[in-house]
Amino acid sequence: MVTIKNKFLLLAVGFWFSGLILTLIGAAARSQHWSSSGLLLTIGITAQAIGFGFFGYVLMQAIFSKKK
Repeated sequence: MVTIKNKFLLLAVGFWFSGLILTLIGAAARSQHWSSSGLLLTIGITAQAIGFGFFGYVLMQAIFSKKK
């Protein structure tokens, strides 16, 4: 069963992984002097930040949730 915490954890992993891929593509594009390298790096770093935000939310929910 997929719970809300698991959904946010999957979102965090998805954003972080896609951000990592975009950052690596942007770094490769920068060495090839492509014009879109700055945009790829910016989107990749932003996606990683969003992923870490979701991961922090999952951690805080796990820490502060009351056990029933």
